[in-house]
Amino acid sequence: MDILIGTSVLISIVLLGALLSAANERQRKALDGIREQVEAWAEEDILIKREKVARSIQIESPLDWLEKTAANALGLIPGILSTSLWEKDGLTALVAIRKDGGRLIFTPAPRDRFLATVKLKKRGALAQAETGLLGDKPEKVAHFDLSVVTSSMFFDIEAGHVWQALSGQSLPAKRLTMFEVPPCTGSK
Repeated sequence: MDILIGTSVLISIVLLGALLSAANERQRKALDGIREQVEAWAEEDILIKREKVARSIQIESPLDWLEKTAANALGLIPGILSTSLWEKDGLTALVAIRKDGGRLIFTPAPRDRFLATVKLKKRGALAQAETGLLGDKPEKVAHFDLSVVTSSMFFDIEAGHVWQALSGQSLPAKRLTMFEVPPCTGSK
């Protein structure tokens, strides 16, 4: 009789443990579902708020915005005087002339593609006298990737406004690559 009672108590405990495990698993799945819904809601809420703010974003001075964005990346104020549009082989760039004679080049093209386009292909005597957009050694020019991750939460929207104002074209990407070309020293 003791064996029967002991066995039934043991079976009851195992059964109770199995029921508790099943209930805990159901509860875990329900909590995971709630967590996923809250995350989706929060993401959607941020996108809605961002969209509302995006409609009100106005860039008063595109040059000041370029100056501020470049200063954040460089750690110093570059002193941009003017910009001009550069185009070659379907690529575009804004060339910003600095007070110290250097240039900042802003392009939506990825670094490697832009470098392939601006490299001087000729090696004759006249070609050596010519300096390319990024100088004699474009692959050694400092570059910075500018995006919502590295600049600001509204970088893509602001950059689109600035690009439109300065180039007359819409920005084809949500990021820019900035090259810092030092001033020419006059010696080779």
